[in-house]
Amino acid sequence: MGEGELGSIFISYRRQDAAGWAGRLAADLRREFPQTEVFQDIASIGIGEDFVDAMRRALESCAVAIVLIGPRWLDVRDDHGQRRLDDPEDWVRLEIEESLKRPRLRVVPLLVGNATMPKAADLPASLRLLARRNAHEISDKRWDYDLSQLVKALKPVAALAGGSKPDPEPPAVRAAEWPSGKVFRDGDAGPEMVVIPAGEFVMGSPKSEAGRTDDEGPQHRVRIAKPFALGRYPVTVGEFGRFVHVSGYQTEAERNPEQGIQAWDDSKGEWNWSKGKSWRNPGFAQDDRHPVVGVSWNDALAYVKWLGEKTARAYRLPSEAEWEYAARAGTTTARFWGDDPNQAFRYANVADRSLKAAHPKWPWPIHECDDGYAETALVGSFEANAFGLCDMIGNVWEWLQDCWNETYTGAPDDGRSWERGDCGRRVVRGGSWSVPPVLARAAFRFRDGPGIRNDSQGFRLARTL
Repeated sequence: MGEGELGSIFISYRRQDAAGWAGRLAADLRREFPQTEVFQDIASIGIGEDFVDAMRRALESCAVAIVLIGPRWLDVRDDHGQRRLDDPEDWVRLEIEESLKRPRLRVVPLLVGNATMPKAADLPASLRLLARRNAHEISDKRWDYDLSQLVKALKPVAALAGGSKPDPEPPAVRAAEWPSGKVFRDGDAGPEMVVIPAGEFVMGSPKSEAGRTDDEGPQHRVRIAKPFALGRYPVTVGEFGRFVHVSGYQTEAERNPEQGIQAWDDSKGEWNWSKGKSWRNPGFAQDDRHPVVGVSWNDALAYVKWLGEKTARAYRLPSEAEWEYAARAGTTTARFWGDDPNQAFRYANVADRSLKAAHPKWPWPIHECDDGYAETALVGSFEANAFGLCDMIGNVWEWLQDCWNETYTGAPDDGRSWERGDCGRRVVRGGSWSVPPVLARAAFRFRDGPGIRNDSQGFRLARTL
């Protein structure tokens, strides 16, 4: 990060109390920190965006949250005479609550209009820690001087959230220090990763396996010579949102809103392009802990590239062999829990009665039990496999690096991705909330064009150790 730069700045303010000061402050901070993004509360959120989700994504990249407190801040009331701060859904309260939850975020009360710092007893319980933060006052008469003191205080804030340079280089780690099952993150940007041990396995399915297709053979032995890391969960909405926010990246669906993403059309009883839909609004409710969907293979690679540059680590999409090895986690049955698809509701989010209730014209078989989710589930909602990985089967399809081949004849036997064959289509694995349990198997495979995006498709990261 260059001289005078810092992670993004979030300004929380009450329109009825400090709108004029907020606009002036935002303009001055943008001038003082030209490489820094300044979020001016709700004014920085696009029309139609979910306010809470957008606010949380913005705070993810911020080093500083400024709480602008004017003379009426404490006592602004709604149309019914209730104090706004006492409403749990009040946006200013939500912003401050979210800011105080983040230990690395500098929360600065900034007093304007001769306001005084509120006492803890005057605040809702969830905001009382704000009273312990050292406030700064900025007055109309001494605006330039007071602003210069604020800028001086902010410049040393050591935060790279939202900067373009990599996180500080972690200490070198010897191979022996990567024990199987170790969970780690590379700085604030990196998702949770799990160390997968070296080993061998038989890839593909036997001809006797229920639901098997010809492209799952011939079975062949694959040797994974070195440990590697795999995402504990699929990449989440929150993780992908931070990348989009910091980098300004637009997904293929967002660049082609007339198409959007592919989704099931209940009115027509068929799959269609869904105009205006994207990872932000796939057509069903998600929050930051749901797996991101509506992203293409190309979008996934853009995220991989950004994260690699951010952390200076070798992130990538998994190879098909790595994925199946990790999904099996030492087992030889159709699924890591065994061969019985009727036990899927305990271990995976697949097509079931919840889905059928939400989509009455659903054309495929469903699980007669109920896992409680019509579409995506929060990551980690189901039991992990023996390697500590969640949602390897079900929830969302996962993009892989490999080109598509109709059989495994000639496939690499060392775990590398297969970069020959039909590279106009890429492999996806794992099934999703939309597939029947008989297809939710470790060996089941499918393919899609690298520009395709739909409402049941996401991705998971791999990392070379």
